Amino acid sequence: MTVLKAVMAGGRSPDGLREIDVYELPAACTGEVTGIYFDGDVDQEFLVEQRPLLDSFVTRGGRVLVNGHVQRLFLDGLTRWRKLEFRNPPDLALTRVSEHPVWAGTDPKSFLYNTGRSGPVPFAELERIGVAGFYGRGCYLDLPEGARIVHTIGRTAAPIDYDYRLGAGRVLVHGGNDLLQFATAARGTDGMRAQIVRWLAGS
Repeated sequence: MTVLKAVMAGGRSPDGLREIDVYELPAACTGEVTGIYFDGDVDQEFLVEQRPLLDSFVTRGGRVLVNGHVQRLFLDGLTRWRKLEFRNPPDLALTRVSEHPVWAGTDPKSFLYNTGRSGPVPFAELERIGVAGFYGRGCYLDLPEGARIVHTIGRTAAPIDYDYRLGAGRVLVHGGNDLLQFATAARGTDGMRAQIVRWLAGS
């Protein structure tokens, strides 16, 4: 089994993710590939051209994790990201609606704030010095049929993370900065990276 991480500039990535330049995707998406992780700044115009390939990959049983603000519908079931109106941290706080193996063992509060500090920071201190909104500042309101919402954001409870079945495969959509950025020991979420890889591998 192989898991691809498709980015704008190829390189090496540990922990079972084979990092490729997104423009290598048609050649790299061979029979042993089980999952594809798309960075938030991936070229969506190019992916629209690859839609038949991606639809076929998922319907046959593959898994795709999409990060960022979808504006070009490059896969069956995707909808467009919408910017959220917000004024303060409660407008950006996450609520977990359903459990998902990618976020297993994590606390939604751990994703709300960023600071310039290294190492763990107590939540009360994060509320005082942290900046909210790095996890996401938008939502997906028009979900595909049968979609499962994982997290909602803010007081409006708008969906930010959801997944859905497409044929024999699954698609997971995160409407914010790349999830791998949030898999850190300082947040107590370092196990999330392995969980992402396992989900993409179909485990």
